[in-house]
Amino acid sequence: MPELAEVELARRQWAAFHGEKIISIDTQPKARIYRDCPAPALRILDGKKLVGSKAHGKRMLFSFAPALHLEVHLGMSGKLSVDASDHSVAKHDHLILRTKKAALIFNDYRMFGRIMLHDLSDPWTHLPPQPQDSKFSVAYLRKKLERHPKKPLKGLLLDQAICPGIGNWMADEICWKLGLHPAIHSAELDATSLRKAIRFVTLGALKHVADRNETASTTGFAPGSYVANVPPKNWLFQHRWKKGGNCPACKVELSRDTIASRTTAWCPKCQK
Repeated sequence: MPELAEVELARRQWAAFHGEKIISIDTQPKARIYRDCPAPALRILDGKKLVGSKAHGKRMLFSFAPALHLEVHLGMSGKLSVDASDHSVAKHDHLILRTKKAALIFNDYRMFGRIMLHDLSDPWTHLPPQPQDSKFSVAYLRKKLERHPKKPLKGLLLDQAICPGIGNWMADEICWKLGLHPAIHSAELDATSLRKAIRFVTLGALKHVADRNETASTTGFAPGSYVANVPPKNWLFQHRWKKGGNCPACKVELSRDTIASRTTAWCPKCQK
């Protein structure tokens, strides 16, 4: 599933058309992505101007004047892309917002993604702080560690109510950066060191995945085929799924097992 950097890259595909008015909308009403919002409800966006967008964790919000918001979750296989305004609807194009300049396309062949509409001024006020936000503080993390003392480190990082946007590869990267086994209990963690590692990986992922691919692709992030520019070889990222992959620091072969219900990679020497 896309993580915060991939989601931010996807958001930027449509964000290039801020200020454009929607002139027509194509939907596939029976698609499962409309389980939270019937497809006909999106007609309200016809004639509205796309005025802004933002990402939070693994979700995106596209805002239309006045005070209408389209929330998009990519799920396991969702993809945002842009094409010419006369783009022909493909089999898995479940939503197309057309402007005079372009077609903004949401394609999802497995339909784990979802669409929602909001008419609040800010529908995300209830969401927890993101790792890259100033409110994601040492005090914030310390409270979470105290509240979940027996939670494994990997499970804590994957909890979207605590660390929104962090998924499997980022969680493994953070554990490796800390030099801690992914199954260590939260009670044994230091909030200051944990925040430092989370921020390093989060901001690094945004730089390597979102910023460096923004102009390299017109299709954004597509699950199953990764972006052209990825984190460097001194990160765990490029080694964690290679057959016989080794730790980039000590060169010992990586271990793998299921932790917090996810396949996990770690270095048995650096992360005892």
